[in-house]
Amino acid sequence: MTDSDHPVTDRPADRDVPADRAFVCDDCGHRWYYDRRRCPACGHGAESAATVRLETGAVVATTTVETTPPDVRAPNHLALVRFDEVQLIAQAADGDLSPGDRVRFDGSHRLREGRDRTDPRLVAVDDS
Repeated sequence: MTDSDHPVTDRPADRDVPADRAFVCDDCGHRWYYDRRRCPACGHGAESAATVRLETGAVVATTTVETTPPDVRAPNHLALVRFDEVQLIAQAADGDLSPGDRVRFDGSHRLREGRDRTDPRLVAVDDS
């Protein structure tokens, strides 16, 4: 995969990036999802890592959490998804996803009541 497939969009100013973004190492080009101090591939400092938008991925596994903290919705549908070399766990818009389904991030949702920030959730890709 090249950066022309998924262009580098911006540099995270405060490391509070949207859920539909992954980090990319400035030095070796390796991509990862969860914030880290160093690139897991080359060890280069990750403070200047750029971000790329995650397009479509494939569901590996799903689960539904019925008992959540008081300010988090229940049931809370989660999916383990692989976006090329990046794998992550994220909230699904509903419980209809199954392993093998193609998904993308969509919408603007709050994880917790009273939280200002919103993030997209995983939704099935309509291949028709």
